[in-house]
Amino acid sequence: MKAFCSRVTVTAVMLLGMHWSAQAQSVLGVVVSKDSQGKDEPVPGANVYWLGTTQGTTTRGNGVFILERTPASTKLIVSFVGMKPDTITVTDQTNIKIELMPDDQLAEVVVVGRTPSTSFDQSKGINTQVMTEKELFKAACCNLSESFETNPSVDVAFTDAITGTRQIQMLGLSGPNTLISVENMPGVRGLASSQGIQFIPGTWINSIEVTKGVGSVVNGYESIAGQINVELKKPEESEKLYANLYLNQSGRSELNLNLTAMTGNKWATTVLLHGSMRPFKMDQNNDHFLDFPTGSQLNAINRWVYHSGNGWLAQIGVGVLRDTKLGGEEHFTEEDKLTTTNYGFEINTNRLNAWGKIGYQFPGKPYQSVGLQLAATRYDHESYFGLTTHNATEHYGYANLIYQSIIGTTDHTFKTGLSFMYDAVDETLANSTNIIWIDKGNGLTNVTSLNFDRTEYLPGAFVEYTYHYRDKVTLIAGARVDQHNLFGTIFTPRLHTRWGITPLTTLRLSAGKGTRVANIITENTSVLATSRSLIFSKQQSPYAYGYRPDEAWNFGVNLLQDFTLDYRPGSITLDYYYTDFKNQVVLDLDKSTREANFTGLDGKSYSHSLQLQVDYELIRRLDLRLSYRLLDVQTTYFDGLLQRPLIARDRAFANLAYETKDKWKFDVTVQWYGQQRIPNTTENPEAYQRPTASPDYVLMNSQVTKDFKSKWSVYLGVENLTNYRVDDPIIAADQPFSPYFDSSLVWGPIFGRMFYTGVRWRIQ
Repeated sequence: MKAFCSRVTVTAVMLLGMHWSAQAQSVLGVVVSKDSQGKDEPVPGANVYWLGTTQGTTTRGNGVFILERTPASTKLIVSFVGMKPDTITVTDQTNIKIELMPDDQLAEVVVVGRTPSTSFDQSKGINTQVMTEKELFKAACCNLSESFETNPSVDVAFTDAITGTRQIQMLGLSGPNTLISVENMPGVRGLASSQGIQFIPGTWINSIEVTKGVGSVVNGYESIAGQINVELKKPEESEKLYANLYLNQSGRSELNLNLTAMTGNKWATTVLLHGSMRPFKMDQNNDHFLDFPTGSQLNAINRWVYHSGNGWLAQIGVGVLRDTKLGGEEHFTEEDKLTTTNYGFEINTNRLNAWGKIGYQFPGKPYQSVGLQLAATRYDHESYFGLTTHNATEHYGYANLIYQSIIGTTDHTFKTGLSFMYDAVDETLANSTNIIWIDKGNGLTNVTSLNFDRTEYLPGAFVEYTYHYRDKVTLIAGARVDQHNLFGTIFTPRLHTRWGITPLTTLRLSAGKGTRVANIITENTSVLATSRSLIFSKQQSPYAYGYRPDEAWNFGVNLLQDFTLDYRPGSITLDYYYTDFKNQVVLDLDKSTREANFTGLDGKSYSHSLQLQVDYELIRRLDLRLSYRLLDVQTTYFDGLLQRPLIARDRAFANLAYETKDKWKFDVTVQWYGQQRIPNTTENPEAYQRPTASPDYVLMNSQVTKDFKSKWSVYLGVENLTNYRVDDPIIAADQPFSPYFDSSLVWGPIFGRMFYTGVRWRIQ
């Protein structure tokens, strides 16, 4: 793929992998040198920066870099130890190729250079943390839900003690409040909000961009707590062949293959394949329930990239998924389905999706571009939990047209466009024992099934203005208007400011509103794995589940300080975010131990999040990351304003990463979780009651990796090294069809120490 990078250069990196409209404000290039045979060889880790400024970057493993333009300079400095530095004048070029020559004055060169695995960009107007592939390799990272083991800003927890479903949390708010996109297009949403983060294999991921607070209006109106954007492997950044084999002690095994090929001077393709299975039953805590469900997953993507050479770029891709999970009591079989012989559950998911992007860069106008994003998905979900069934099908369509240009000079830029979203869902919830209640306005009515069919369509328009003052100040003001066919006009204003106080000190402020239509069953499948009666009360609307969209304002401040101590780099990050909900669908588990009450918000609901993080290279090749976070998340329930349950108020984090000269890598992560409030269980018999708060606890993960030359890597790791587990995570596990059964009150790990190993193999 080296030839592809040099012929096509890297314009596609920005237009196809990130915002179409962001490319016009960036320089995209590749830095190479000649090998002994006179062929181009990429130069990773080269320094690239604008003359007279502190705005710069380093090249990736394939020599590629992406650097935002600055009005302060048009001269680009490129340097690398052992090479002669070069200065290039950049005017209206959209992509460049730079060849560095050896420095003949050096008889022998010892190159010592390292690029950070996770970084904050001082020059960005929006607070964004970028996790590279190097960061993901610090842990097993079998899928997106397991990619945040070394990131203190994102929590990942199990939703219940039987399904193995994971959900992320940001700012103390559940996953659906975070917009999860794939290459800046909607990724995990709708019916996929429960299982979706487990359907993106870690080996498919090139990088992850984590944004706290509201994001850009170009991406839509749904972001409340933040945005996680996943950049998948692309032809211009991928190896010809990449394979990963993973196995852990419970029998979970995975095989991943990434294949990339040139099919001409203008076309390239990448095929991403994933297969996994968990064939064996395991019950470490001897409660007669499986710790994990058995099952399998087949997942594939094929992406094609086109570069015309005259300003046109395009991409098209298709994906297919089949995922099955079967679990419950260890003696459960499919013959016991929907009977009281043994308790079991099953979740079957099928997904078919396609997407396309096309963009045009205006000749001689690097600041002007237009792009169109298109996506379509069919998602089928079939499940049962004990005697409860939940089945749904979703047809989703998305289009986003983005135009970017300037107002007078490049100090004033704007993005504007039109979007359209179509979402049709057929959803049914049923239970043969009559435990569903709904408020019809004249008291509760008992029903055996509910239908939540709905069709949503939203045309929208947006505009975003960006002002740059030298390298000191950036202001991004945006607004969008969407017309929802069921809930009327949705207005979304957002503002981001950046002030470069010094070259090493950056202050950012953000404010804005987010809105989303909650899919309250798939977002709270944990209550289906209980004997609680489902009650829908305080309804606000005749549509969907009977509630108006969640609506919240988010305000944030972020201070980033880079420093050098004893000739080694470091950074300190301090941020505070406040989220204030004006409307919210609330799940109340405290009113009664026997009930799961869905209600419209009647009072306050808010989140305060304060986090301090320090990154520093303690000694050469030994990186330290420390973090402490304080959360205050409260919501008004039937019993008044209470701390949100199952959320740790305090969390401390430490990660050590060491790499030897001969490519041994050692990673250790230690996390301390403070107390979490547990919902009221006093109505249960004493044996089935739980304390009002969990104890604090510590988790430790570790991994050792050995790289052999440039092709092979072998890794061995352990999760939950101290073997800490929650005692009796399932209430009334011995009576799963009694009114006391509840597997949803999970505040810590339900499985013990888990060893794993794997092999990576790549051909460049």
